[in-house]
Amino acid sequence: MPSFAVIGASRGIGLEFVRQLVREPCQLRSDSQVFAIVRDPKASYLQPVLKGHKNVHVIQADVTDPHSCERAAQDISALSGGALDVLIHCAARTDKTRIFRGFNDYKDLDELDADFIDAFKVNALGVIHGISTLLPLLRRGAEKKIVVLNTEGASPTLTLRSGAADVAAYCTTKAATAMITAKYAAALGREGFVVVSMAPGLVNTSATAGAEATQAFQAVMDRMAEAGLRPELLSPEQSVGAQLKIIGSLSGDKNGAFLSYTGDVIPY
Repeated sequence: MPSFAVIGASRGIGLEFVRQLVREPCQLRSDSQVFAIVRDPKASYLQPVLKGHKNVHVIQADVTDPHSCERAAQDISALSGGALDVLIHCAARTDKTRIFRGFNDYKDLDELDADFIDAFKVNALGVIHGISTLLPLLRRGAEKKIVVLNTEGASPTLTLRSGAADVAAYCTTKAATAMITAKYAAALGREGFVVVSMAPGLVNTSATAGAEATQAFQAVMDRMAEAGLRPELLSPEQSVGAQLKIIGSLSGDKNGAFLSYTGDVIPY
């Protein structure tokens, strides 16, 4: 039975990964064992997914707390027989009230520092905590795949091409995420691991994100329209379905790649 851990599974893209991994037939295997790692095990959007599925287990952890991640790894080990095949890391921090700010849009540098530090704790250190604590289980798994969700905005090449100077805290810390993922790829490739960054595309997750996030998402769409951009808008089902196809086909030659949900390589 293949096993999957999805970090950040209570809503949005992470929740959709759990939905598609437990349903039959799944893009990968219909007998998947799925560990949904969330801060709040009672998250309302997750509960309907659990009904009727004995192969999904909710595990509590906060990626900013390495000790809670260690406890989560212990819980997964007890349920999985000490092995894990695939890790999909979806957890990320986006402060909806500050997401669009550039360096000069904070009232002072103290406010900037606080925003960047909070984002770094989740988007960078959180990835390290998640991977490091689950790595012993992944080493004993058959698939040895680690997928860390990211964004095209983390690419310096695409940032310079687009001229986008805003969304500074999120994109800067997600650039750190890309480097962390690349470092793990460099360290683990010789062990047969495939470690990749993956951009899910522009996904409308407002249905499970609350009113404030819905307004922020509409603001994103408005800004893109003002800039003359018309990117393809995806539902969580469309994005995750495409990503699972890529995850299922990942092989050693993709280790370290930064991939789009379409499978295209994104330049660093």
